[in-house]
Amino acid sequence: MPENKPLKTPNKPPFLNKTPPVAMIVWLMVFIAAGALFFMSSGHKQSTVINQSTFEADLSQGKIASAEFTPESGNIMNLQGKFKPEFQQGESSSFTSRVIYTDSLDKLLRDSNTGRYKLNVVINTEDTWMKNVLYTFMVVVLPIVLLYWLFSRQMRNAGKGAMQFGKSKARMISPDKNKIKFEDVAGIEEAKEETKEIMDYLKDPIKFKLLGAKIPKGAMLVGPPGTGKTMLAKAIAGEAGVPFFAISGSDFVEMFVGVGASRVRDMFENARKHAPCLIFIDEIDAVGRSRFSGIGGGHDEREQTLNAMLVEMDGLETQEGVIVLAATNRPDVLDPALIRPGRFDRQIVLDLPDIKGRKQILEVHAKSIKTDSTVDLNIVAKGTPGFSGADLANLINEAALLAARANKDAASMIEMEEARDKVCWGRERKSRKISERERKITAYHEAGHTLVGLYSKNSTPLHKVTIIPRGTAYLGATFQLAEEDKYTQSKAELEDMMAMTMGGRSAEELIFGDYTSGAAGDIIQITKVAKKMICVFGMSEKMGTIAYGSREDHIYLGRDITRSEAYSEDTAREIDLEVKRLVDEAKNKSDTIIRAHKDQLELLAHELLKKETLSAKEVKELLGMNSPSEEHSVLG
Repeated sequence: MPENKPLKTPNKPPFLNKTPPVAMIVWLMVFIAAGALFFMSSGHKQSTVINQSTFEADLSQGKIASAEFTPESGNIMNLQGKFKPEFQQGESSSFTSRVIYTDSLDKLLRDSNTGRYKLNVVINTEDTWMKNVLYTFMVVVLPIVLLYWLFSRQMRNAGKGAMQFGKSKARMISPDKNKIKFEDVAGIEEAKEETKEIMDYLKDPIKFKLLGAKIPKGAMLVGPPGTGKTMLAKAIAGEAGVPFFAISGSDFVEMFVGVGASRVRDMFENARKHAPCLIFIDEIDAVGRSRFSGIGGGHDEREQTLNAMLVEMDGLETQEGVIVLAATNRPDVLDPALIRPGRFDRQIVLDLPDIKGRKQILEVHAKSIKTDSTVDLNIVAKGTPGFSGADLANLINEAALLAARANKDAASMIEMEEARDKVCWGRERKSRKISERERKITAYHEAGHTLVGLYSKNSTPLHKVTIIPRGTAYLGATFQLAEEDKYTQSKAELEDMMAMTMGGRSAEELIFGDYTSGAAGDIIQITKVAKKMICVFGMSEKMGTIAYGSREDHIYLGRDITRSEAYSEDTAREIDLEVKRLVDEAKNKSDTIIRAHKDQLELLAHELLKKETLSAKEVKELLGMNSPSEEHSVLG
């Protein structure tokens, strides 16, 4: 015989599994009772009150449609009834009265019920004192009792509610809910290698204990915003398969004194119950700033929170099995006691990705969208130096949005490049009304940049040039694309870059005999480069290899406020003269190139006015030069 298996009950929706709050049920009952009282009282107000003689007269005249008698005491009865529609008095169709039930009234009712009027008579013979008691209880006593219970319950919980401030706000993510793995994190291979020890310990702590090795108690993830610090912490917990406690540094501090320290202790206590586990504190600089760095003393709430964290990480009663990861983009402001060995033993640096890293990140995010065969992520990676992982994810998403807006089935290389340009410099503003004269000036300006760059030996290869406005600042742009990331630049490369930056101004002067404000950005850029060459890079023979000027890092009140690194007025004058010399040399070089190739300048400017955007290949073919390599960007 087949087995009798229990029937499976259908899964309930999530909202049916939740028990409704008791307070909600109580308030619902109060509202129902109040509503019943209102309707019952409003029903009485609509009835007309008559005396017995009037009732008997109306009854004999056939004005009554129905009558209901309810005993009160002895022969006295409460009467409720309704008039016939044609005898309705005003807006009221019902009446109430108190009558003495006599033989004559009984005979009158019987005659009316058997006559031609057919009166509907109901006589309640049962005792109604229980109804009166129940009515009084429902309307008066029950709401008072419920309200008293509700307020007393809130008063009892008031003390408990205040103590909830000291509970940790850390959110525990169980291993089965954390699906992020190392393959989801790209472009930070060195950081993943450094965290491999932590992951191995969380998987098999016995192996380390048998060897007598001590795993680091904490690791500080340091890097610019958007480089994947939080994602790496989730990946470590996901790979190790352990509970993951996540909290922000700002969640510790509240308006009440002592709350932050209490939350730190509660967080570590909960973590030890789930050991081995991982605690991740995002933006730890909110509570981990250096103590005694301000004017006015040091016993504030933030420092109490920091002291509690220091004790929990490496104090008298610390236990193994809890590893703390923290993320910050301001490691310079952290307290030295926090980042010493024994607490945060190591700093794991997550820097902006290089070309290889950017390509890996782009490949990860490109899996989530549809792309066609024209997409070359190598070119996209070359054209995005300085982009973080978050920037690259945004670029891929923008490309998908552009493809959807154009009703395409997949994103192409056109959308990829447009998304990159949009992220960097804003969207194309083809609708902006520009006079023909300004279009012509912009075309010669960008053609000047392009020519000087092409005829400068150490310049970055050209990618494309356009006179379509972008954002709010640029009427045109000249884009360059380096073959690989560069972390240093030679003096010759900087001089050629400065000459190219001044190419637009030189072209305006040569063609129009005048110049416009369009070169303002170029002048600011070249001045900054020249000043860095002299004051930072030591590329001036006259000023020597000396760093001039104040530091660019942050000053801490009470520690560095009195430090001065300024230079004398004579030195400042010499620096200004050297800056002017470098800028003038760059301008003279760009003037020489523009004058020598004026015919090519004219040809390129006319082609830009016709097509608005030219690729490097089209520029080379137009000028009869060899085909270039591909991308970075300098705006003009």
